[in-house]
Amino acid sequence: TYRMVLSAAFNLPSLIEDAKTKGELSVVDARNMMHKVSLRMQDPEVLEKVAKLCSVSVAMNDSPEAKQIELARKHTVVQNVMVADVYLTEKEGSVSLVQELGFGEGEEGYIRMQSALAEHQGDPLITQYVGAAMMKLLTSAGIDMEALQRGEA
Repeated sequence: TYRMVLSAAFNLPSLIEDAKTKGELSVVDARNMMHKVSLRMQDPEVLEKVAKLCSVSVAMNDSPEAKQIELARKHTVVQNVMVADVYLTEKEGSVSLVQELGFGEGEEGYIRMQSALAEHQGDPLITQYVGAAMMKLLTSAGIDMEALQRGEA
């Protein structure tokens, strides 16, 4: 399972034990958590940060290769902002989102959260929450998903 992969990759055998002792996260709890995540993803400060970091192009020309490199750079920016600013940053004197949701601090808390939520990643409501928020983040990054799907970007 995904939990086993995370446990081995990050040397956290307690992930397996957590699942055995605490049981699986309910779909209702997972939905509530991912709703909070999606709201944080759409926070104006997060969207603005992504837009600012992605606004400066590093492409040297308009070749397909240069466009792919630029697209990869923007995706990396989105991923980095998601982990750092959505999940791990303490907001306005409060705790980080992973702490607020009861998974502990820092990267280990993030891994614990991902492990607990893995069982529900295919839930339609969670997919809707995350999909809509991700589209806003990608738009802020200057990534036109419709053009990409048409093969135009």
